Amino acid sequence: MKKTRGLVTLLFALFPAISLAKNVTPDEFWQIEKAQQPLIIDVRTPEEFSEGHLTNAINIPFDQIAKIENYLTDKSKPILLYCRSGRRAELAENTLYTLGYKETFNGMSYQLLLKAKPQS
Repeated sequence: MKKTRGLVTLLFALFPAISLAKNVTPDEFWQIEKAQQPLIIDVRTPEEFSEGHLTNAINIPFDQIAKIENYLTDKSKPILLYCRSGRRAELAENTLYTLGYKETFNGMSYQLLLKAKPQS
């Protein structure tokens, strides 16, 4: 029993950032966007955002995601996140989860989302 407890403690020490991310495919991203009217957040840098972003997305860099409370106080509203590869969106999503935002979804890649965007 003591060895098991020590192993569990060691695992938590080695892997403290357990991902809580709910990754979605580009098609699922657009289905959520259409059905639920979520807040869409581009977590890339302002420079990346200025080079192109999804329509209706706001830019909150992943390391400043706690500023979400300036935009959204309803913690039950769905939030769609994306970045270049999905990693920064995952980090932002984990932070949002700790702030109480539970309906968050990682759309991963901006480029893949653009390619999969339904035509209006």
